[in-house]
This record gives sequence, C-alpha cells and structure tokens, in this order.
Amino acid sequence: MIIITFMLKLTVQRQAILDLINASNRHWDADEVARALADSGGSVGIATVYRGLAALESQGFIDSIQLADKKRYERADKAHHDHMICTRCGHIEEFSHETIEELQQVAASERGFKLTGHQLVMFGFCSRCAKELDR
Repeated sequence: MIIITFMLKLTVQRQAILDLINASNRHWDADEVARALADSGGSVGIATVYRGLAALESQGFIDSIQLADKKRYERADKAHHDHMICTRCGHIEEFSHETIEELQQVAASERGFKLTGHQLVMFGFCSRCAKELDR
C-alpha cells in the first residue's frame, strides 16, 4: 500500500486566516474573515479566503460547522463540543453533555454503524432572546 501525504503550502494569506481564527473563540464565516483581514490592513479577496479556509480545514488546522445558511470555522485545538445556535440573534453556544455523547454511541451501535465523528447542532433561542420574547 502506498500512502501519499499532502503538505499544505502555508501561504501568507492562509497564515493570516489561521492566525485570525486561532486568536479567538469565535465561529467565523468567510465574509467575517475577509472583513477582519481587510480591517487589519490585509488585502485578501473573498475567493482567496474561501480557498484558504477549505485548505486549512482539509488539513485539520481549523474545524467547521455547517449551519443552514453558511459554514462557520473555529480553532481545531478545542476539546470536542457541540453547538446551540440562537435563531434570533445568531449567538453560538458551545456545550458538551456526557449523556448525549453516550446516546449517540448507543444509537450508532444499535444500527451496526461505526461512528468516526459527529456534529450536533441545536437551534432555538439563547437565554437573552428567550427573556426578550417572554416580555
């Protein structure tokens, strides 16, 4: 068996994207990355940002979650977690729950499915928006 490994060329633009994402706990979309880079004096086009994000994700430098409207990116060095998304204000809350993790394993096992990973995304209202809606 021949194994071919691909080493990502870390261009100046990709390094800038990686530095931006790694310097925060945010969940970035491509437009936000492009705006932040432009605000810091960088000149990176949106197509370059999309290609850079895809390349960095494919090599495991960053992680992503797919939301209904867009993909968001975050640091890859975080411990496993899932997400709750506020459908009113867009706030993203990270969480981990042992019982949920166990139930996912049970569900996969019962179906003979070998689980290699998962993403759980729940939608609703954050505590602030829920309070405002209850008024």
